[in-house]
Parts: sequence; structure tokens; C-alpha cells
Amino acid sequence: MGRTLKEVMKTLPASRRAKVESLAQKKVEEMLAHAKTLKDFRKAVGKTQAQVAESLGIKQHAVSQLEQRSDTYVSTLQKFLETLGMRLELSVVTAKGIKIELPSFHPWAQEPIPVRAKKKTATPGTGGATQKAKRATLERRA
Repeated sequence: MGRTLKEVMKTLPASRRAKVESLAQKKVEEMLAHAKTLKDFRKAVGKTQAQVAESLGIKQHAVSQLEQRSDTYVSTLQKFLETLGMRLELSVVTAKGIKIELPSFHPWAQEPIPVRAKKKTATPGTGGATQKAKRATLERRA
């Protein structure tokens, strides 16, 4: 049976271990600098979809769907990035290039407005859930 990376790292001299860790950190920073998608961010920090799903309290396939979306709620994006050890910051840039930070814009920190429950009606073949309802559930959980 092969050895794990942790086992190999333990056998290296401290100076070599430090150099490897430094190079690994530089690689992570480079990957983050070039990240264009949620998947890129997740991979850069070395997390699996299953690990992110567990942190968010959702299933792995929901993380896969989230990573493939071209549009998502700010609160969902904030929670996703939080599981990666990141923080979402928002700002506005005017037509003249003036950047205005939005430090007080944290809709995810506010209590959700209660929504009156609707009667559930089962649709044959869907197990009572439509695609729209499944997406809404994902957004609420994430």
C-alpha cells in the first residue's frame, strides 16, 4: 500500500517541508488569482463538492448544480465562499470609475421574511417536487 502525502511530508527535513509548503501556498494563490468560476475557487482551496455540501447542509449534487449556474443569490454565493474560508465584499463602480464600498449591504445577515406555506400538491412522476421547487429549496439551504 502506498503512503499518503502527509506521511511523506513527515519524513522530510524541516527546511524541505517548509519549502514545499511555501511552493504549495504560492500555487494556491496563483489558482485563486486566475479563478473564474465557483468550481475554480473550490478546487484552489483543495475542497471537494462533498466537503462543501456537508458544510452547507446540502447534498453533493446540489453543489454541482450551484457551480454550474450563471446566476445565483448573493446570500448563496456568500455562504458558498464562506465554506472555502473566503469573504464576499460588494462595491459599486460609477460610470466615472468611482468605487463605492457597500459595507452595510449584508442581506444574508438579515432574518428571512416569513412566507406563508402553500398546500403541497403532488405532480405524478415528480414525487411532489418540481424543478422550480427544488431550486428554491437549494437556495434556502445554501
